[in-house]
Amino acid sequence: MDLIERYLGAIARQLPDAQKADVCAELRDVLLSQVEDEEGRLGRPQTQEELEAMLIRFGHPLTVAGRYRKTQHLIGPEVFPFWWAALKMSLAVVLGIYVVLAVLTAVGGEDTELIGDRTTPALTATLLLTLGAVTLVFALMERFGKTTILNRWKPGQLPPASGRSVSPFEAGLEIGVGVVFILWWIGFIQFRNLLPDHALRLDMAQVWTHWFWPILIFSAYELAANLLALLRPGQARLVESLLAIRSLVAAAMLCGIYQAGHWVVVSSLTLPAAELAKTQANFDRGMAIGIAGAVLVYVTLAGVSLWRLRQADRAFASPAARRA
Repeated sequence: MDLIERYLGAIARQLPDAQKADVCAELRDVLLSQVEDEEGRLGRPQTQEELEAMLIRFGHPLTVAGRYRKTQHLIGPEVFPFWWAALKMSLAVVLGIYVVLAVLTAVGGEDTELIGDRTTPALTATLLLTLGAVTLVFALMERFGKTTILNRWKPGQLPPASGRSVSPFEAGLEIGVGVVFILWWIGFIQFRNLLPDHALRLDMAQVWTHWFWPILIFSAYELAANLLALLRPGQARLVESLLAIRSLVAAAMLCGIYQAGHWVVVSSLTLPAAELAKTQANFDRGMAIGIAGAVLVYVTLAGVSLWRLRQADRAFASPAARRA
């Protein structure tokens, strides 16, 4: 009954730790009893399609989990679990972006700025705006009777019951990194390129201009893959396939960038020419080691994604397929 276990696992992820075991045990008994009754009526074991139909009738995992929560007051109880899940994901993305910006601002100091002297909106205001926007969307859906779209789901798309799932904040942080990188890459965000302690100025070499569009397209692809992983955690095979492609493409691009042999232009108004040349060589050597290390990391990540993809195929395989 792998499908039932995945269904119960999806419900358990929405419940407090203190409730998970008892609620899942109760629901498992109910579901197995329904399966037994249905198979007795049919005089044969249920097919995968019949089991999926039964679980759909039983209810979406978010809706079922919501029945066990004590507080459901902002909006209707049937919509509340979906609102809460969407709110957590939205706030996770916002917090992820702000965490990345905060770290980079700390590194960049006063010279970190947005183009045109635009300032980053206050975190509190952004969080409140996100809360209001998400709440408004779900309130309008409930008001105009468009909530049926929330229950369009398939049990077969639920993630495996076992294994560690990525938290919304972790996924939001990855998305935040992607958003900030794209904003920096297209020039919307700037960071200082001066090392004050050594009076060195660092600028990107010409190689990055040649790779501007491939890197931008790759970053958008990676951001889309991370968004899919956040919004559709049950699409394990698709997500891992996209991540495997991401890692292999990144490794290939880095190999091409590595061929340039020069990635950062070091300049200074105070250092002698000989010392500046030595400093430039040290930066190039460090970049070469870093790029080579990144290639190895991405190749390893591709291997991990392919291994997880194989595990997901086994987990999602039907009992008949496993026996074959």
